[in-house]
Formats: sequence, structure tokens, C-alpha cells
Amino acid sequence: MTPAPIADPSSPPTAPAIDPLQRLRAATSALHARLDTRLPIAREGAGPDDYMRHLALLRGWVGLLQQSGAASRRLDDERDALDAELADCQRLLGQPAPRVEVRAVPDAALTADGADWGLAYVLEGSRLGGQVLHKRLAPAMAPLPLNYLRGAGAGTGPRWKQFVAELKEALTNEARMDAAAAAARHAFELLLRCHEALPTVQGESASRPLG
Repeated sequence: MTPAPIADPSSPPTAPAIDPLQRLRAATSALHARLDTRLPIAREGAGPDDYMRHLALLRGWVGLLQQSGAASRRLDDERDALDAELADCQRLLGQPAPRVEVRAVPDAALTADGADWGLAYVLEGSRLGGQVLHKRLAPAMAPLPLNYLRGAGAGTGPRWKQFVAELKEALTNEARMDAAAAAARHAFELLLRCHEALPTVQGESASRPLG
């Protein structure tokens, strides 16, 4: 048996033993599963009105993140994409989108060193999932083009791979990984809060408590 080499204290630090992507998935999987069953477009027979409510939910969430202290180019891009899609939906459906009102509180978990990568993980993962939703929902959503779910189209997969590579380069120590995981969890928790604040529609049961 060959003995393990003794680490040279003068050598550069190695990458963390835990893969950042695995760490983020483990930190958010339970919250993600809860959320997936509650989205307006997850309900059986979801149609164009549900899609607009879904967009309104996400727009309220992005606004809440920004008002709570989160800041990144990805959040700005997400806000702009949602605003454009909501404008199209309101025009095509001839009705206003609902508003999601949740009081924002400054939160250090969203501004810590490494937190931006946790938020980026949630946003980029959402765009990747949007491709699956687009294929499943497109036939039932006419006349809506679902441009938001289409995202980067064929470029979505390569974009995700590039993001994962950048994530592994950025989160090279436990402190930054912890901050990213905390921010990702908090982002999902805020989205669940926004879901509770989303106005119900006639025939829809009231939102369930989060506990």
C-alpha cells in the first residue's frame, strides 16, 4: 500500500472536498420540492391565466430580493425579462396581472460574501427548469408565446454548464459555500412567502400554511 502524501504547507489551497453544486442542491432540495407543487402552473389544467399569475409571483419575488439587499446583474436581467413577459401577457389576455405584496426586510444572508452565487444557483436553475416547462405547457398556453420559459432556447444547456464551471471556481472555501447555501435557502423561503401573498382566484382554495 502506498502511503498518502504529506501535504506541503507552502502549496496553494486545494478545492473543497464537497462539490459546491452538490452542497447547494442538498441545502435547497426540500424547499424546492415544496415549491414545485405550489406554483400556479403546477396545478392540473393550468392555462394562460395561471401562467400570468406565475409570472406575477416571480416578479414579486425578484422585487422582494432586491428590496431586501440582494444585488446582481442576474437579478436585474430576471426583472427585465419578467416585466417584458408580463406586459405581453396583460396585452394578450386583456387583464391586469395580480400584485404580490410582501414587506421587505434588509437581510445580511443576501449580501454576505458568496451569497450572490447562491442566488445565481436558484435563478440559473429556474431557467434550466423553464425549458422542461415550456415543452409541457406550450400547447395549453396559446396565445401566449412563453418567451420567458423558453429563455435562451438551445443555449440554455450550455449556459448551465458554463455557470456550474464558474460556480466551482468561485466557491473554493467553506465560508463562501456556507454563505451561498444560506442565500439559496433564503431565496426559496422568500418565494414561498410570496406564494402565500399571491391573491387567490375564484374557485381556487386558499394558500396552505407553510408550517
